[in-house]
Amino acid sequence: MSGRAGRGSPVGGESAGGGTRAGGKLLPYRLRLGLELLAYNLALLVLLPLMAAWLGWRLVVKRKPMGEWRHRLGLIPAMPASASPRIWVHAVSAGEMAAARPVIAELRRAFPGAGIALSTHTDTGMALARKTCEEADVIFYLPFDWPGTMGLALRRVRPELVVVLEKELWPNLLGMGRLMGAKVLAVNGRVSDRMVKRAWWLPGFVRWLYRLADCLCVQSARDARRLQELGVVDERGVIVAGNTKADTLAHRDEEAEARLTRELGVVDSEAWLVAGSTHAGEEEEVIEAFKEIRKEMPEARLLIAPRHLERVADVSAVLAQKGVEVVRRTEGRHDRPEAAVILDTMGELRAAYGFATVGFVGGTLVPIGGHNVLEPAAAGRPVLFGPHTENCADLAELLVEAGVGFQVAEAEGLAREFVGIARDGLLRKEIAERAGELMEQQRGASARCVEVVAKLLGREAVG
Repeated sequence: MSGRAGRGSPVGGESAGGGTRAGGKLLPYRLRLGLELLAYNLALLVLLPLMAAWLGWRLVVKRKPMGEWRHRLGLIPAMPASASPRIWVHAVSAGEMAAARPVIAELRRAFPGAGIALSTHTDTGMALARKTCEEADVIFYLPFDWPGTMGLALRRVRPELVVVLEKELWPNLLGMGRLMGAKVLAVNGRVSDRMVKRAWWLPGFVRWLYRLADCLCVQSARDARRLQELGVVDERGVIVAGNTKADTLAHRDEEAEARLTRELGVVDSEAWLVAGSTHAGEEEEVIEAFKEIRKEMPEARLLIAPRHLERVADVSAVLAQKGVEVVRRTEGRHDRPEAAVILDTMGELRAAYGFATVGFVGGTLVPIGGHNVLEPAAAGRPVLFGPHTENCADLAELLVEAGVGFQVAEAEGLAREFVGIARDGLLRKEIAERAGELMEQQRGASARCVEVVAKLLGREAVG
């Protein structure tokens, strides 16, 4: 194939490790990949004491659960024996699970008889998977990426295809899967600044990780260019497919928006700053910005949705310390205009963006890397975010170029942008139109990825 990366146009044709699967080169390919995995696992063995210490620290000090231990040890639920094709999808947490949902739905539509196994790494990912991914036949926590545990899990699933979301390139999952005959597809792929930096220190290892995939469906041309710079593109299939999260935002839940608007007592004369997915150290900036906003716009209201619900009490305390009255979503009707609302429920942030005057996406004023900046845009709202957008750089850049997103550096900038937008009704109308056009362009990534699946499996998709 050619050496060009493009939407719907695979690049490269060689397999991981540099050898092809064709004809007499199949054995050398398997032999080389096997030796590479052996070297990787010997390195893991050397690091085993450090990994054991990290697990102990996570469990005892941080008190973070590991999910179901039987899953972590490879004792996952078995797939239906008659299922065909057999597909293993992995999404690390809630954010990636949101991107996986439309892909899984599209896989089920295209292959009605498929067996779909879905794994995740976190409790939030598991909760979202069980709630929203009814198309999956089995759902489990990802086993430790050790040869014994991952090998046991692979034997129970026996996948013909392994699909991983974004940067979840686990060597034993992908490498052992390929040795067992599975194809590997990375979906919603992106090459972060952090990965590029790592490549400077371990260029060979990073290239090897990416080459474990038969094909990489990336979010943007920028990701494709970075793969080329890393020396991956010439040997892999790379397709610019777009962001599958846009497919989850295809339709607004107007009923949920109306219910939340009614129960919070929102009125048209108010200007709402909805700050979603915020983190520690970031709420302080948002609150300072809100206090500045209220000096110029007394009718302004604030809703904060912490990224992690266990921090609701902490955020309430911060608001109180800053002299802002606090109410929680679960406390009933909140029609006190002086009070800030804390969204202490799961799954209502998108509905909150529906009545926002401006949406702010968290994880960007502190060095977290940012969250789904498309969510406010999908509701037709202006999007504000800070400088730390490493995890969503392409989408942030896309929003800025479209005139829908605006980067701010601190509380002062956040307040200034909010007031400017809130007072300009014509600008808000123009932004809503631009946001609608942008979302329409981004949709369809899941269908494009499933077209690749059909080619990898050599099967014809239904419909």
